[in-house]
Amino acid sequence: MEKREIDPKSRDYEFSEIEPDERFVQTAKEFWVTIGTFCVFTVLMILNLYMVNGPDPQHYTYVFGFPLWIFCQICLLIGMVVAVILITTFVYRDMDITEHGTVKPREKK
Repeated sequence: MEKREIDPKSRDYEFSEIEPDERFVQTAKEFWVTIGTFCVFTVLMILNLYMVNGPDPQHYTYVFGFPLWIFCQICLLIGMVVAVILITTFVYRDMDITEHGTVKPREKK
């Protein structure tokens, strides 16, 4: 199918004729990575609260003076901070938000 110029004031076009903006593709990718990371974090936090240790504090396991479930929560929080740093470093990209903007390429460090 041949691509044709779409008049911005016209409604006479097919959705397949519209070229996707690379900024929207990148933003969607960033959104799903962020939501997925948050969901995994939430599930791990909830599983830790419900599965680690029992209801009786006399039988708690202690690590560095903390009950095991609190120590695991702290480890999960530290892991989340590391995940956020990795996501912002390797997934998120700078982009120009003007009308004809583009996603900026990654700089080699």
